[in-house]
Amino acid sequence: MKAETALQRGTRIVLLVCTALLLLLSNLYLVATPAYVRYEYGKPSFPPADIYGPEERQVLAEATVHYLRSGEGVDYLRNLQSQGQGVYNEREIQHLVDVKAVMTAAFAVQAVCAVLVLGALCLAWRSHGWHAALRAIYQSCLALFLALAAIGVLAYTSFDVFFTAFHRVFFSGDSWLFFYTDTLIQLYPVPFWMDATWILVLLSLTECVVVGTIAYVLYRRQERVL
Repeated sequence: MKAETALQRGTRIVLLVCTALLLLLSNLYLVATPAYVRYEYGKPSFPPADIYGPEERQVLAEATVHYLRSGEGVDYLRNLQSQGQGVYNEREIQHLVDVKAVMTAAFAVQAVCAVLVLGALCLAWRSHGWHAALRAIYQSCLALFLALAAIGVLAYTSFDVFFTAFHRVFFSGDSWLFFYTDTLIQLYPVPFWMDATWILVLLSLTECVVVGTIAYVLYRRQERVL
């Protein structure tokens, strides 16, 4: 076999890193939507709020998701009201600003990864590096699968530990801790985040299996030709 060129090596590294990130982050688009809020609120087992009626609760929850996914500024949150009063306190507003920054960064990384993966595949095809590219893709899928399996086990056995670790990685101090009576907890109780975690993990695991299997089969076929 010929020695790997610098271009092929770079292409392989891009695919190793970006394939996993692309698969993982793409699923955020599904849970960060008003449709997911309606799905959760429509479940008979979903816990009710103590300070909001069902209709108002859903309106406020969907409005908050709209803020996170739109170009709305912080005043949008301050203008959300219930019975003539703002629904969010300043601590909650600051946390939502932080959440929006993290989500915006995640979506930006996902977009960059999509471009890099597409570009790397094109380069691999033109530089006769398709064999190594396919290997990088299935190896990336395997690494993500193992990582997600570990996360899934942790989330299943101790969701509190997982939830705390996640917030300590992405948010500073205790800015993400709130009272039970705060609006954020009333709108998005723990079962909401447990379901979101499982949806993200299961979707990503499925994608890893599908994409990784296809890449591996094609890789083996290429290997027999070379």
